[in-house]
Amino acid sequence: MIPLYYKSIFSLGILLILAMFAFYLKDNPEVSKRIYSPEMIQVKISGPVMRPGIYSLESGSTGKDLIEKAGGILPNASVSFEVKNLDQLLVDGQAVDLGKR
Repeated sequence: MIPLYYKSIFSLGILLILAMFAFYLKDNPEVSKRIYSPEMIQVKISGPVMRPGIYSLESGSTGKDLIEKAGGILPNASVSFEVKNLDQLLVDGQAVDLGKR
């Protein structure tokens, strides 16, 4: 029979590995895109971008990917969306509003 403290050490090791992997994915979004399914999602973008509208993106895409696909932000535009939110993964049917055009 395995002593209890070995099980505890093993469990802590697994949790540490999972935490390290989560931080790795956060710092390397291109890796996390490959892990998610290649299904396409539909996302709407409005506001000060070159071509607002509905776009098809791969599952695992971020707000930055959507802005790039929409032609980028208009020159001299002020965006009312927090930069940290642009790194989050988009979901099917989501609408991203960057403020007034």
